[in-house]
Amino acid sequence: MTTGDHETLRELESRRCAALMDADEATLAAMLTEDLVHIHLNGHVDDKPGYLAGFRDKYVFRNIERGALTIRVFGDAAVMTGPLIQTIVVRDGGQVIDVRAITTQVWSRSSDGWRLNTCHNAPVAA
Repeated sequence: MTTGDHETLRELESRRCAALMDADEATLAAMLTEDLVHIHLNGHVDDKPGYLAGFRDKYVFRNIERGALTIRVFGDAAVMTGPLIQTIVVRDGGQVIDVRAITTQVWSRSSDGWRLNTCHNAPVAA
């Protein structure tokens, strides 16, 4: 575990959030492993193609805020946890979804760097 890994992972998460806000599918896709598992706040589970399809076809990201992130590195895997606030607009109908969650992400390192492998969102307890 190095400070460099922590800084790199924080920067990657910042870039991931920026790609969501900028509707930059190419950048987002490059940051995800091929076997991505993304568990949404409502319990829906997506693989990489499903996640990208939702990003592209269903939702517009209006706001994304990450709070303090805890990062634990275990060799070529890292677990990142922390709060997430998002405002998402559903393209079909314009419903606004305000997300308040705690997110657990698993990032994996390979020869081409760190990529997001797993994301699980859970509602913030009241």
